[in-house]
This record gives sequence, C-alpha cells and structure tokens, in this order.
Amino acid sequence: MDRGAPTTTSRFVRALREDVDDRDRSRLIAAMAEALTARPLRAVTVEDVAARAGLSHAVFLQHFPDVEACFLATYEASADLLRAQTIAAVLAGAGLPYTERIALGVRASLETLAAEPGLARAFLRDVADAGPEALRRRRAVNEEFAAMIRALAAQHADELPPGYAVHPDMARELVEALEALILTPVADGRPQDLPRLADTATRMIHAALVVGDQDA
Repeated sequence: MDRGAPTTTSRFVRALREDVDDRDRSRLIAAMAEALTARPLRAVTVEDVAARAGLSHAVFLQHFPDVEACFLATYEASADLLRAQTIAAVLAGAGLPYTERIALGVRASLETLAAEPGLARAFLRDVADAGPEALRRRRAVNEEFAAMIRALAAQHADELPPGYAVHPDMARELVEALEALILTPVADGRPQDLPRLADTATRMIHAALVVGDQDA
C-alpha cells in the first residue's frame, strides 16, 4: 500500500520523504513529525504514522517495532537538524566577536524549531513521555550542546576577561534552562513565537561566563 503522503510545508519533512537510500524509513520519521503537530506522542498510533507515510502497518513494523522506536528516530533526526543548523550559523560568523556568533547560533536554532513544529514538539515536548531511553538520549544531546557552548567560549578566550570561562556544570545547567525557556511556547502550540526569545537566550549564555578554571 502506497497511498502517497500528504503535502507539507516542512522542507525537512520533504527531504526525508525523498531520501532514496532508505525511503520508507525516512517517510515514517517524517510522518511521525507530522503526527506530533496534531497530537501528543501518547495519542499517536502505528496506524496513524503509517497512514501519514502512505505505507502499510507491515512496512512500519519492518523498520520500527513500535511507536516509541519511531519517535526515538524522529528525536535523533530533530537533534541532527538543530545541531547542523546551529553549527552552520556559528561557522558562518567566523571572524565576528564572541557575542555576535552566540547570537547567530541562538537565532538559527530558534528559527529552525519554529519552522519545524513537529520536530520541535519531538525535541522538546514529547521526549519526556517517551521512556527512559529517550531521556538518556536527551541527556546525551544536551551534553553535546553544552560542549558546543564551551568550545565557542574557548575559541574566543582572548575576548573574555582574564579567568572567565564556561564551566562544564554551568554549561549543562544552561542548556537545561534554555530548554525550559523554549519549551513553553512549543507546549502551548506557539512554536512560531520562538525567534522572539533569541535576545533572552543569548543573554542567558553570556551570563554563564564565570571566573575560574574552565576544567574545574
């Protein structure tokens, strides 16, 4: 059964559907992202995802044993997209001051989430209800973003006051605080409002600079 997936405004979802290397799996991930725009994870079924992908229940089970496994793949896809867009923005600002590169990365992250509401819900809203493996992956993803913040501060150490750096614990707490900040509009069904938080999020990252040994 291949009824054809519905139209979408998401460029990322369209790209997933057109992934010729593993087309059915990619279409199922795209369908999960679309399902999450309509209902929370607990209400999503295998039949819902398969129908949105234009595939059969049997094809779904060839790729994922259950909804949770499909969600985990969708969470990883959203994390990969967010990481790639953030890194690209920071790299594009090479040569700019530290504060400006932070602002570029923050805005890219928020604009990406605003443009991809299904992935934003997977990344922020529904991961808490997806079981212990999803929480483990969220911790790993948050560690990666914390490391990115620390690395950027280290690259611009000459612009910071002597002895100032982003400590590992502070970076982790910062990422969790940023996650909480941007969760509210996503949970309230207003992901389009996320770019408005760019200035607040940027100031939060600036405030994470503390005096002392970076490796302490």
